[in-house]
Amino acid sequence: MIQFNLSLFVEPGVEQDATMALTKIIMPELKKFEGIQHIHLLSINSHQEPDSKGLSLQFWIEQSLASDTSKEIEEVVSAFFYAEFPNKFVYFSSQLTLIQTN
Repeated sequence: MIQFNLSLFVEPGVEQDATMALTKIIMPELKKFEGIQHIHLLSINSHQEPDSKGLSLQFWIEQSLASDTSKEIEEVVSAFFYAEFPNKFVYFSSQLTLIQTN
Protein backbone atom coordinates (compact mmCIF):
# COMPACT_ATOMS: atom_id res chain seq x y z
CA MET A 1 0.00 0.00 0.00
CA ILE A 2 1.06 3.56 -0.70
CA GLN A 3 -0.13 6.57 1.22
CA PHE A 4 -1.25 9.27 -1.19
CA ASN A 5 -1.29 12.86 -0.01
CA LEU A 6 -2.77 15.79 -1.87
CA SER A 7 -1.96 19.08 -0.13
CA LEU A 8 -4.23 21.94 -1.14
CA PHE A 9 -3.69 25.55 -0.20
CA VAL A 10 -6.73 27.78 -0.67
CA GLU A 11 -7.40 31.46 -0.13
CA PRO A 12 -9.09 32.15 3.21
CA GLY A 13 -12.21 33.47 1.45
CA VAL A 14 -12.96 30.04 -0.05
CA GLU A 15 -11.82 27.86 2.85
CA GLN A 16 -15.29 26.87 4.04
CA ASP A 17 -16.56 26.19 0.51
CA ALA A 18 -13.43 24.23 -0.37
CA THR A 19 -13.68 22.14 2.80
CA MET A 20 -17.35 21.45 2.10
CA ALA A 21 -16.58 20.49 -1.51
CA LEU A 22 -13.85 18.10 -0.40
CA THR A 23 -16.06 16.39 2.18
CA LYS A 24 -19.33 16.33 0.22
CA ILE A 25 -18.13 15.89 -3.38
CA ILE A 26 -14.49 14.86 -3.72
CA MET A 27 -14.22 12.33 -0.89
CA PRO A 28 -17.36 10.41 -1.98
CA GLU A 29 -15.98 10.42 -5.54
CA LEU A 30 -12.69 8.93 -4.31
CA LYS A 31 -14.57 6.09 -2.62
CA LYS A 32 -15.61 4.93 -6.10
CA PHE A 33 -12.00 4.24 -7.11
CA GLU A 34 -10.82 0.66 -6.81
CA GLY A 35 -8.09 0.04 -4.25
CA ILE A 36 -8.52 3.19 -2.15
CA GLN A 37 -8.89 2.87 1.61
CA HIS A 38 -9.10 5.15 4.65
CA ILE A 39 -9.76 8.57 3.13
CA HIS A 40 -9.03 11.46 5.50
CA LEU A 41 -9.19 15.24 5.25
CA LEU A 42 -6.80 17.08 7.56
CA SER A 43 -5.94 20.68 8.25
CA ILE A 44 -2.31 21.64 7.62
CA ASN A 45 -1.17 23.74 10.55
CA SER A 46 2.54 24.10 9.82
CA HIS A 47 2.84 25.66 6.37
CA GLN A 48 4.59 28.99 5.88
CA GLU A 49 2.02 30.95 3.87
CA PRO A 50 -0.17 33.10 6.15
CA ASP A 51 -2.40 34.12 3.22
CA SER A 52 -3.71 30.59 2.62
CA LYS A 53 -5.34 27.70 4.44
CA GLY A 54 -3.76 24.27 4.07
CA LEU A 55 -5.83 21.11 3.65
CA SER A 56 -4.50 17.60 3.17
CA LEU A 57 -6.46 14.83 1.51
CA GLN A 58 -4.87 11.49 2.46
CA PHE A 59 -5.65 7.85 1.78
CA TRP A 60 -4.09 4.47 1.20
CA ILE A 61 -3.98 3.01 -2.29
CA GLU A 62 -2.89 -0.39 -3.53
CA GLN A 63 0.63 -0.17 -4.92
CA SER A 64 -0.27 -1.87 -8.20
CA LEU A 65 -2.92 0.80 -8.88
CA ALA A 66 -1.06 3.81 -7.51
CA SER A 67 0.47 5.20 -10.70
CA ASP A 68 -2.64 5.31 -12.89
CA THR A 69 -5.13 5.98 -10.11
CA SER A 70 -3.16 8.84 -8.57
CA LYS A 71 -3.08 10.60 -11.95
CA GLU A 72 -6.84 10.17 -12.31
CA ILE A 73 -7.42 11.49 -8.80
CA GLU A 74 -5.28 14.56 -9.44
CA GLU A 75 -7.28 15.20 -12.60
CA VAL A 76 -10.61 14.92 -10.74
CA VAL A 77 -9.52 17.24 -7.94
CA SER A 78 -7.75 19.80 -10.12
CA ALA A 79 -10.57 19.96 -12.69
CA PHE A 80 -13.13 20.49 -9.94
CA PHE A 81 -11.08 23.15 -8.15
CA TYR A 82 -10.21 24.97 -11.41
CA ALA A 83 -13.91 25.14 -12.23
CA GLU A 84 -15.16 26.09 -8.75
CA PHE A 85 -12.23 28.09 -7.32
CA PRO A 86 -10.20 29.49 -10.25
CA ASN A 87 -6.95 31.17 -9.20
CA LYS A 88 -7.74 30.59 -5.51
CA PHE A 89 -5.75 27.42 -4.82
CA VAL A 90 -2.56 25.47 -5.42
CA TYR A 91 -1.92 21.80 -4.77
CA PHE A 92 0.97 19.38 -4.42
CA SER A 93 0.74 15.63 -4.42
CA SER A 94 3.04 13.06 -2.90
CA GLN A 95 3.13 9.30 -2.54
CA LEU A 96 4.67 7.72 0.52
CA THR A 97 5.72 4.09 0.80
CA LEU A 98 5.78 2.55 4.27
CA ILE A 99 9.23 1.46 5.36
CA GLN A 100 8.58 0.29 8.91
CA THR A 101 5.94 0.34 11.64
CA ASN A 102 6.69 -0.03 15.35
